[in-house]
Amino acid sequence: MSSFLGPINVRLQSLLERWQDYRAQGTFEQFVEFILALNSVTEHINRLKLPGLLRQCEGLESAALVLFGDGSSHPISEQEAAALNRQIQAINSSIEMAQRVTVTDTERRQQTLPSQAEHEWAKPRSVWLICEESHQWYAGLIQQLGFFGFRTFRYDWSEAVPTDQSPMVILFLPNSGDYGADELQLVHQMRSQHMASQLFCLGVPKSLEVMVELGRVGADVLIQAAHQTTTVLGRLLELIQTQEQDAHRVLVVEDSPTAVAMIRRSLSQHAIESNSLSNPQQLLSVIEQYRPDLVLMDMYMPHCTGVEAMRVLRQLPAYQSLPVVYLSSETDMGMWIEALRLGGDQFLTKPCNPVFLAAVIKSKIERHREMQRASLHDSLTGLLNHSASKNRLDQLLLSAQPGDQLCVAMMDIDHFKSVNDTYGHPVGDQVIRSLGWLLKGRLRAWDIIGRYGGEEFLVVMRNTGLDHAYSVLDRIRADFASLPHDHGGGIMRATFSAGIAAYPIYATGNELTEAADNALLEAKRRGRNRIERAGIDVF
Repeated sequence: MSSFLGPINVRLQSLLERWQDYRAQGTFEQFVEFILALNSVTEHINRLKLPGLLRQCEGLESAALVLFGDGSSHPISEQEAAALNRQIQAINSSIEMAQRVTVTDTERRQQTLPSQAEHEWAKPRSVWLICEESHQWYAGLIQQLGFFGFRTFRYDWSEAVPTDQSPMVILFLPNSGDYGADELQLVHQMRSQHMASQLFCLGVPKSLEVMVELGRVGADVLIQAAHQTTTVLGRLLELIQTQEQDAHRVLVVEDSPTAVAMIRRSLSQHAIESNSLSNPQQLLSVIEQYRPDLVLMDMYMPHCTGVEAMRVLRQLPAYQSLPVVYLSSETDMGMWIEALRLGGDQFLTKPCNPVFLAAVIKSKIERHREMQRASLHDSLTGLLNHSASKNRLDQLLLSAQPGDQLCVAMMDIDHFKSVNDTYGHPVGDQVIRSLGWLLKGRLRAWDIIGRYGGEEFLVVMRNTGLDHAYSVLDRIRADFASLPHDHGGGIMRATFSAGIAAYPIYATGNELTEAADNALLEAKRRGRNRIERAGIDVF
C-alpha cells in the first residue's frame, strides 16, 4: 500500500512536528496549527477511503476540538495532553501497518488471473475472504475478483490470519448466513488489527439489530445476499479508482477588508481556494468568471443585503442550487428564516471557529458536487448518462486543434434481450454494470465513457488514431467475452459488438456517433462479438 499511502507521510510528519511544537511551548496559535495539520491528515485518509484510520483521526479531531477554547485555555493540562498523545501514537502505528504490502502468504491461497496487469489499477488489490471453501458463493466470487485483478486470500473462520500485514479489503461470508457472537467478535478483532482495511460483511440479514451490531464492531459495508456479487465488485472497483478531488473554490462577499483577510487565511490553511468581493453589485459577473463551489456572504453590505443578493441569484437557473452560507453577527431570527426560505444553506455567526467554518464549507460543497454528479451520471453504472456524454463530446470537438485525433465507439451487448429473458433482469443489470466497470478500468481517466441507453455504450478516446482505438477496444471485447457473470444457477458469459469512427474524418459529434452506429450495425450483421471501423470495414 505504500504506493498510494506515500503522500500521507508528509502530512503525518507535519502533524507530529506541530504537536511537538505545542507540547514544548503550549500556545493557542500552535494548537491551531496542530488542528490544521490533523485536518489535512484526516482529509487525505478520507479521500483514500480507509475507514478504520478515518475513525481514529476523526476521534482525535473531536477530542482536540473540545479543548480548542481560546488563548486563556492553553496550554491544556498534562493529563489532557497525554490522552491526545496516545491517540496520535495509535494513528501513527496504524499508518505504519497500512504501508506494509502483503506480498506472499501461501501459494494455495492466492487466486489471480495472470492476464490482468497490476499497473492498470490505482491501488494494490489484496483481498482477504473469510469463509469456508464449500460456501456456495465462493467459487463465483473468486472468479469475478480474479478477472478484475484482485489477489484473493481465503481463510476459514477459525483460522488465524496475519497480524503484520493489512489487505485493502476483508470480506466476511458466514456459512450459516448468521452473524452471532463469534462472528461479531472476529469482525471486531479484524477492525482493531487492520485499521486501514475496509471490512465488507456479506450475506447480512435484513435486521436492524444485526446491522447495528455489525456497525458497532467496525464493519464498513453491509451487503445482503440478494445483491451480493454485483455490489461487492462495484464497491471494490470504487475503492481502487480513488481520484484526487478538485480544490474547493469559495467566493467571499464581504465589505470589511479585515474580515476578508481573516476568512481567506483560514480557508487557505484548509486548502480551500478563495476569491473576495467587496461590492455586491459585481456579484453576477464575478461568479460567472470565478465559478465558485460556494458563496460565503455577509448579511449587511453596501447597496444591498445578503438576502437581497441571494434573491437575485435564485432567479438565475445556473445558480439556483449554488450553496450560500451567511457569515454575520445578525441575531434576528426572522431574518435567518427569510434567508433560509430563499435557499440559504446555513448561518454562521461572527466570530466563527476556523475549523468549524472549513468543515461547514467542505460539507456543503461536497453535497452540492454529489448532486451535480447524480444529474450527469447513470445510476446503474456510474458512467456519464446519454446527455452528459454527448455534451462532453461536443465540448471536446469545440476545443479541438488542427492535427488532433480522437475516436468515437458505439458499443452494444449482444443478444441482451435473451439474457434478461433467460436469467432475469438483475443478471442483465449485472452484465451492464460489468461492462461499464471493465471500460472504466481499462480506458484512461481522460477518455469519455457513457451509458448511451439500455445496453448501449458510448466511448470517446482522445489523442488516439483509428487503428490504436481498434486494438484497445478489441482486447476489451475479448476479455469481456471471458468475464464470468455469477447467478443462482452458476456462471454465464456475454459478448458485445462495437463500431468506431475517427475525427477528423467525421467532423461533428452527430456525424461521429452516426458513423460509429452504422459500423456497429455492420458488426451485428457480420456475426456479433466483433468490432468494425467506419470508413474502412464498412464503406
